[in-house]
Amino acid sequence: MVDVFIANESYLLREGIKVLIKNTKGLKLAGEASSVVELEQKVLKIQPDVLLIDYANEAFSTDDIGHLKNYLPNTRYLAITALQSKEVMSTAIEAGVNSHVLNVCSSQEISDAIFATARGEKFFCGTILERVMEDEPGGTTADSANCDPVKISTRELEIVRLIAEGFTNKEIGDRLFISTHTVMTHRKNIMNKLGINNTAGLVIYAVQEKLISPDQFIFDSTVN
Repeated sequence: MVDVFIANESYLLREGIKVLIKNTKGLKLAGEASSVVELEQKVLKIQPDVLLIDYANEAFSTDDIGHLKNYLPNTRYLAITALQSKEVMSTAIEAGVNSHVLNVCSSQEISDAIFATARGEKFFCGTILERVMEDEPGGTTADSANCDPVKISTRELEIVRLIAEGFTNKEIGDRLFISTHTVMTHRKNIMNKLGINNTAGLVIYAVQEKLISPDQFIFDSTVN
């Protein structure tokens, strides 16, 4: 069971997220706060698995995330905001945000993000990945350039295999009972982790990891 704490000044957004948590098996509402004072009073006692926070308003900021991490080292932080500038979102990531989605993402994508964050993985919706990676040479991020091992989840490996076998995003979504948008987000997350920017790269990775047989494919050197 994943204990989730909501930090959001909007009553409607808090209520919407609470409904999502209530209707998702494996998630539990640990508490909620509409101000930083209330957040500190409650969250330090509860120590949730995941803190779902909107840092882009008058109630909370990225500084609050950095401050809380000093006292809650085992809590992971999932930001859920309106679309921000590349600079603002980069600052949030530097402050300690583990994952980031938009408040207009589907309930499926938000719940996927919560579970992934609780497992210690990073999850960024496709729109945020595109914004954060703007003007990056080759479309890669710092994570793909360092020596840390790449962590690909079981679900992501399954999606890589299906992509390599030629299934469309919609077909993959139908097979895995998730939305097409969620498939696209997983796809972008995977490509970001692996430092690749085309389907051919995913196919090569699938062959290398023995997710599929190389005999299934004849590679055309003209295909990107």
